[in-house]
Amino acid sequence: MPFQSDTYRVLIASPSDLAEERQAATDVINEWNALHAAAEQTVLLPLKWETHALPQTGVRPQGAINEHVVSEADMLIGMFWTKLGTNTGVAPSGTVEEIDQLVGAGKPAMLYFSSRPIDPNKIDLDQHAALRLFKEETYRTAIAGRFSSLEELKSTLMRDLTQQVRRLKTSRRRRGNRIDETERLVEMMVSFRKAKITPADFHQFKDELLTPKKPRTALFNAPLKPGQVGPNGHPVGYTKQGDLVEYIPEEDTPNGLWELMLRRNDNDIHKAIEEYATVIWYDRKLVLLERLEEGKEGIDPGIRTGMLAAMAAAERKYGKRKIRKYYEDDFGWGMLNGKLSALRWVMGDDWDMLDT
Repeated sequence: MPFQSDTYRVLIASPSDLAEERQAATDVINEWNALHAAAEQTVLLPLKWETHALPQTGVRPQGAINEHVVSEADMLIGMFWTKLGTNTGVAPSGTVEEIDQLVGAGKPAMLYFSSRPIDPNKIDLDQHAALRLFKEETYRTAIAGRFSSLEELKSTLMRDLTQQVRRLKTSRRRRGNRIDETERLVEMMVSFRKAKITPADFHQFKDELLTPKKPRTALFNAPLKPGQVGPNGHPVGYTKQGDLVEYIPEEDTPNGLWELMLRRNDNDIHKAIEEYATVIWYDRKLVLLERLEEGKEGIDPGIRTGMLAAMAAAERKYGKRKIRKYYEDDFGWGMLNGKLSALRWVMGDDWDMLDT
């Protein structure tokens, strides 16, 4: 029976030592369609240079692949095993260049490193060293998957593709909502002009009738049941900030109570999520700037300008000294990522989606 669906093209990127894995990824995409296409109203199309690149002369080979294949992709599956690949003059390898292009375009890239056994005599030591350096850098700036067999790769991809599709669909709905809001705003502006309502009139009306007089507290407070008590058997309630607390009697103060925190309000949780995510993003950009200064990477000047502007905005919001000294060592970095993951889980994300 026919059904409407979204279509996403999945680029499979890897060096030449992963022929079996490339075919396994293709098989998983086809199997995903058979199992989930109708339920998710989504179809995935495998995209590979060997099946989609067009013969072309007078251009850089990887540049042609980028133009005809990579630019068409909506997401990427990147896999590495024993080698990084051949330097393209723009990036350490064609696979890395493809990853950089998709990430630079704001598209999701899922990276996986293989630990399958291999005959040591078949390992190119220079390639293996380059891969090790790339892997260390990746683990500093992203969460990557691992697999030790084709079966493990297939099961991991099946799970991750489902999560990624749902994310993309959610993002598309949000963009659609913003377009609808823009259209309504334009309609409202036209109607205001016809009715000769000035901006000053509108703001006065908004401030007097539409702006809440009470300070905003929690985004969501679950209703309390009559006589509801906390884990210690004492009454619970919400503070002015929207925190859920249990009122514990103070032994040294007659009729005195102290508030035992049970759950912070959603506003504070979202502020913490935003701050931790910004700090992690900012730290990754510091690493990127170091690599740019050392000549190890290159990016479009326009992207760099926008990145520096966003970093400056983060410094203004949280303080340059604070954001650059947010943690002291690798343990602190791990704690920061763990805090963000835990808070996102509390607010509804699945553990497998926490790509902090």
